[in-house]
Amino acid sequence: MMESEIPLITHTKAADLIKKHKRETKFFFRVEEEEWREIVSKLPHDRLVFLAMWCSGEDINVLFLENGFRPLGVKVTFSVDRYFALSQARPAAIIYERMIWELCGKEAMYAIDLRPWIDRGLWKHSWPLSENKAPVSWPPEKYEYEMPADIVQKGGEFATIDPSSCQGVSPSLWRFAMMGETILKAESLYGYTHRSVLSNLLNKNVLEVLPLISRINAVDSTAHQIAFSHAIEDMAQFVPSVHVLRKRVILSELSKVLAHLLYLSQLFRELGIGIIASRCEIARELLMRWSAHYYGHRWLMDCVFPGAVRSIEEMGEGTADYLPKKVKYLCSEAYRLMHSFPGLSDTLQGVGVLSIEQAIQFNIGGIIGRASGRDIDIRRYMPEYRLEWLSPRNFTSGDVYARMQLRFQEIENAFQIIETILQDVRNEDSQEDQKIIIETLSGEGIGVCEGVQGDLWYYVKVQAGIIKDIFIRDPAANQAYVLQDILQGELFENQSLIRSSFGILSTGVDL
Repeated sequence: MMESEIPLITHTKAADLIKKHKRETKFFFRVEEEEWREIVSKLPHDRLVFLAMWCSGEDINVLFLENGFRPLGVKVTFSVDRYFALSQARPAAIIYERMIWELCGKEAMYAIDLRPWIDRGLWKHSWPLSENKAPVSWPPEKYEYEMPADIVQKGGEFATIDPSSCQGVSPSLWRFAMMGETILKAESLYGYTHRSVLSNLLNKNVLEVLPLISRINAVDSTAHQIAFSHAIEDMAQFVPSVHVLRKRVILSELSKVLAHLLYLSQLFRELGIGIIASRCEIARELLMRWSAHYYGHRWLMDCVFPGAVRSIEEMGEGTADYLPKKVKYLCSEAYRLMHSFPGLSDTLQGVGVLSIEQAIQFNIGGIIGRASGRDIDIRRYMPEYRLEWLSPRNFTSGDVYARMQLRFQEIENAFQIIETILQDVRNEDSQEDQKIIIETLSGEGIGVCEGVQGDLWYYVKVQAGIIKDIFIRDPAANQAYVLQDILQGELFENQSLIRSSFGILSTGVDL
């Protein structure tokens, strides 16, 4: 958006402007091209939160969050394959504009960034999801990294970390322009594990896709299962029983603990502190064995369904009453060693800082956002959680050390939640759960779950039990983009450490 087109003063909220138009579906309002331009012009002065953006046929779909949680959608059809960019007003839209251009061939005018995001030049067609697919050139055009001219003149250096070099925690390509040991510019390229997940979910029965939903991201499998199930339940106006909701909380918190222990062990291995890393690894392995024994799967896959969870007979052997004491001991011991390890806090404080302004701009939640002072936790809006379980966090530094401490604190908090519910589940009578009739289901639904990276959202449109449109908003995608900015100004020797503190991001990008 050009600066001259942004009004200095506005008295109309963007949400009110959207609601003046015709409601086309449960979540979406139909807007014309010129009206879309007016809505975008209001956004710099409005608190409406951008959530996600994707293309369905000729429509551009945009989801906002009103009052922090309530979805508000806009559908726009453009006369040509170009539309007025949203990224000038909402930087969090950058990656979605890049994906829409690569997958559907619709270009965002005045976009901040339209570099290749997931297309590595090996697709059969350009714009593969467009009705007007374009041929590809062979061999594929090589995307060249442009090193800033002033850095070249001053004798700067260039470094690359290839996805096949096994130096990173995610299969991504990193390029760095440096002056001495200081990173002046960082660029990441993803797409090396792109699996066309969304295309593979279309035109399939809701029950048929459940195994694939479980396996989109092994580290965060439960969050995907719960968010998808919430979307189907929202569509069916179905409220699961308390028994089902409590079991889901246990599975969700277990999944996050397993992921936090994985990321912490990787972080301490990067630091060369094996004594703490080994405790995290042993605790994680013991907890995975416990999960397999009681819930039927080490990674907690295939445990959650629309309206239900797997029965005790299907899950595992018997009912759990307590978490393994050795797991809790190992986690508390690792936390104690972290605080007592000489020089660790001095080494990590001030390294890899994500400011609260960046967290707000790019809608960063989860551990990454909360460590920077953006205390957003979607669980506070979910009826299965009690507010007293979710104490606010007081971190504001946004550095590697804050993220490390917060992971330990969230592990401890998850243990408390799980053991509280285990006692409740043990004392309640078993009940037969109602079921959703998938074959007669039609409509659209939105579901959400707080995963290890933050709030994971699903939009699903179904006709007679068949998925006609689906989109997954994974928080890791925005985190992957903002990580490039965080690395600027850091020492090159710290880049791997900073990336490890964010966790595994490629599965959220390469859908």
